[in-house]
Amino acid sequence: MAHRAAPGLVATYRVQLRNGVDLDAVRARIPWLRTLGISHLYLSPLFTAATGSTHGYDVVDPNEVDPVLGGEEAFERLAHAARDADMGLVLDIVPNHMVLSPENPYLADVMREGPASRYAAMFDIDWRRGPLHFAVLDGSPADLLSAGDISLAGDADAPALRIYDQHYPLREGSLSALPPDEALTGESLRQLLDRQHWSVGHWRTSADAITHRRFFNISSLIGVRQEDPDVFDFTHRWIIRHVQAGHIQGLRVDHIDGLARPGAYLRRLRDAVGVLPIWVEKIVKEGEAMPAGWPVEGMSGYEFMAPVTQLLTAPEGLQALREAANGCLPGDTGAEVRTVRAQLLEHVFGPELDRVSHAASQALAASLPAAQAVRAAIAQLALHWPVYRSYAADALPPGARLAGALEAARADRLPSEALGPVFNLLSAPDDPQARTFAARFEQLTGALTAKSEEDTVFFRSVAYLPFCEVGAEPDLQPIDAAGFEQCMAARAQETPCALTGLSTHDTKRSADARAAIIALTYLPALGERLYARGRALAAERALPDRWGIYAAQVALMMYREPDRDARSADHLAKAMREAKDNSSHEDPAIETEERAAAVTTRLMQELADHLVWSAEERQAFEAIHGDLVLAQTALQLTAPGIPDIYQGTELTSIALTDPDNRRQVDWDAMDARADMDARDVRKLDLTRDLLARRRQQPELFAMGRYTLTAGDDALYVRRDWQEQSFTMAIELPRRMRPKAPETQRSGSGSLDVPLATEQST
Repeated sequence: MAHRAAPGLVATYRVQLRNGVDLDAVRARIPWLRTLGISHLYLSPLFTAATGSTHGYDVVDPNEVDPVLGGEEAFERLAHAARDADMGLVLDIVPNHMVLSPENPYLADVMREGPASRYAAMFDIDWRRGPLHFAVLDGSPADLLSAGDISLAGDADAPALRIYDQHYPLREGSLSALPPDEALTGESLRQLLDRQHWSVGHWRTSADAITHRRFFNISSLIGVRQEDPDVFDFTHRWIIRHVQAGHIQGLRVDHIDGLARPGAYLRRLRDAVGVLPIWVEKIVKEGEAMPAGWPVEGMSGYEFMAPVTQLLTAPEGLQALREAANGCLPGDTGAEVRTVRAQLLEHVFGPELDRVSHAASQALAASLPAAQAVRAAIAQLALHWPVYRSYAADALPPGARLAGALEAARADRLPSEALGPVFNLLSAPDDPQARTFAARFEQLTGALTAKSEEDTVFFRSVAYLPFCEVGAEPDLQPIDAAGFEQCMAARAQETPCALTGLSTHDTKRSADARAAIIALTYLPALGERLYARGRALAAERALPDRWGIYAAQVALMMYREPDRDARSADHLAKAMREAKDNSSHEDPAIETEERAAAVTTRLMQELADHLVWSAEERQAFEAIHGDLVLAQTALQLTAPGIPDIYQGTELTSIALTDPDNRRQVDWDAMDARADMDARDVRKLDLTRDLLARRRQQPELFAMGRYTLTAGDDALYVRRDWQEQSFTMAIELPRRMRPKAPETQRSGSGSLDVPLATEQST
């Protein structure tokens, strides 16, 4: 069972800092959040980040509050105000990586001193492969010199080379060979660059020269070696100091799977912060659980979202939508994932594959398998790896599920003879070289899984976008009340204080946006018509039918939204680039993206003008959508775990992929209840009422038994703990309701009167 959280946790409220929101602005919202019923403010990363950062995950200094957010004084003002309001602060921390930039003072020292730098051990750099490489240029160094984009900078004590708007520190003495007072030439620039501990190259073509561990394939982020205790102590000193001062009441650890040894890191963190609640960002596949023994409260909520969607999806309608998308999507999602993985290993993750192969060859030196066979074996295993990562580096041997990947790799057309020896390294945790290989391999599989599935195939297998989501998979099937109850029972047993989220900054679509597409499963004839119209409009614009299916769903989510055309166009462009087959981030097909956006714009207008549906159908859709929005909220706020409410989602919130879901919340609109839409009032009242109930009966919701039954017109949630109980009816959409169970209906109440419940204390 996971570590138990401290008392007082009722619900967290996730706030996105930056983009016009600083720490003092958050402090001003404390009265509102207290009235809402929140117990803990959950802040996105607040450490000094790269200039112009919109999210804070590109950390420059993990021991300094970003001055653009108000700095240390603003943080302490917020901490004191939260304490006075009887609220806690949860911080999102980023131990896995920092920004690869001369702005990073520790990296700047490494650039100047190389492996001899006192900070060299902080960063995961493979000096064996060459100097630290920056793939940042959009031309040759000589061309940039001619254009004025490169010049000497700094002074005699700290010489630098200005490249664009960054000053790259120069190695001591490297200017001595240049004639004094002579301007740089193409040849002297080449000689100067050759003397550095770092190199620069074209952002498109020099990725193979990268020598640092990246965050996924983002070359501007560099891995931090938290496996080194000295690095941990240095990068966590600010956090530990403020925990000890009582300014921090919880931590959320970003991208735990990027670390070399996640379990060891978490044990070190637990020792450093005591009983403070800790949550980890971890994505699990269906049937997978968080590794046993991690000293944390649980995961950050992705694993909760998919079962909610599965429960509320009408099976017959889902089948109708999938049939309406036939012929324009990958026929086999698993095969499509493997195809994409093979392409990524060849064209994107070459440096990572090289590093893993070198680690394996070092560990297998005694048996001397051919280097190419080792590399092939690693690639074949990675193609079939069924989870984001195993934890052999933390001495957890692979089980039957991972052994299945070995058998699948052996069934490939040309299996490598090194498959067995390479796989066996994962079962040799006492061998330091084998554990180094395991860490490198697991870091690769995590990145490869995320980029092939979440960031590629989820934009190709798009028959039903609610399943193309973090923590879900396109081929999922609906579940009934008993299946959902089973999921929640396991959650209550294993991680009773995990966060239960519905929307985050990482979700492809907000929960209320997903609910719009879930509603189509209750109106399958409308869904079929909308998909057909989208396909027809895509064909008119010489686009693959798939983008008509995608555009139809985006249009349904967005047709009532402000700035719908611009926001949808930005999203379609990002979706096409993520899918990588009609456009890409590296080589965007702007005209193709504009044609796809035009399909969405046309569909949104046709929906607004009642050309795709009748007024009666629109009314039915909006009623069903409203029911689903409230049903999701009720399921979240009554389930085992700690509800995590993403900023603005206490009202109806339609948001698409980042950066759309980071848009600044209109706080003023929340203060003007009289001007709220009726659907916003209902959701806000439901949220407040259920959070009040959780605050009144904390033990019941933290430890109580969870049961869910389906009636003719509602789902019935019941929580029981000792002499306390709570029952609530969650109204279902008025079409395609599940068949009533034979057991007696439990309790009374509805979403319209959420606290009209049967209870005893």
